[in-house]
Formats: sequence, structure tokens, C-alpha cells
Amino acid sequence: MRARTITACIALLISLTLYASTQTSPPAATVVGKDASGDDVFKVGGGVSAPRAIYNPSPTFSKKARKAKHQGTCVLLLVVGTDGKPRDIRVVRMLGLGLDEEAIKAVKKWTFEPALKDGQPVPVQINVEVNFRLY
Repeated sequence: MRARTITACIALLISLTLYASTQTSPPAATVVGKDASGDDVFKVGGGVSAPRAIYNPSPTFSKKARKAKHQGTCVLLLVVGTDGKPRDIRVVRMLGLGLDEEAIKAVKKWTFEPALKDGQPVPVQINVEVNFRLY
């Protein structure tokens, strides 16, 4: 009886070890495409850190939006290059009344600490929310 219990415990330990080893490996980095120079563009996660904005001036309100008291959040999809500069900027959620253009104009001036993969800077695609609020 004791031999069966020991055998069952060993089998259980082996199966748990195998299960744990398959669960602890980090997910692979996701490549979303190639940039103009042919380098891979990654998504955040799977060993790719998020870029961090280190200079992000606020956008200005367009005259039309200010007059209409229009406010909200514009969402931009962009690539942060290995140099920390945003490029390939596209509007994902529009606000209209000139605010989308102002958001793009402001984000073009931003500077990021680049994303890292294995300690090396890599281009990464991210969403950026640009808020327009009247106070």
C-alpha cells in the first residue's frame, strides 16, 4: 500500500513539474509589421517594454472646437522608433472640429524613452490618448 502511495506522489510531482514548466515561459514578442527600413515593429508585451513619454507638450484647441465648446479624447495609433520619436501617426478615434489635427501636431513633438526587447531599443506600435478639456 505504501509503495502505491509513493508511486502516486511521484507521478503527481512529475505531472505538476511538467505543467509548471509549460506555464512559466513568457509569451513571445508580437511583431505587427515592418517599418520603412525593413525592421520589425513590435507590440508591447512578451518581453517588449512600453515606451515612456519624457517630453509631451499639450495640444492647443482649435478655434472651431473652442467656440463650440467641443472636448473629448482623440486616440492615435503610432510607432515609437528606436530613437524615441513618434512616426506613422494615424487617428483611431476622431473628435473633429480640428482637434484631430491638433493632436497629431502635438504628438509629433513628443519624445519617448524607447521600448526595449532584450535590453535593446526596438520600434513599437502603441495607442496614445490625447485629451482636450475646457476648464
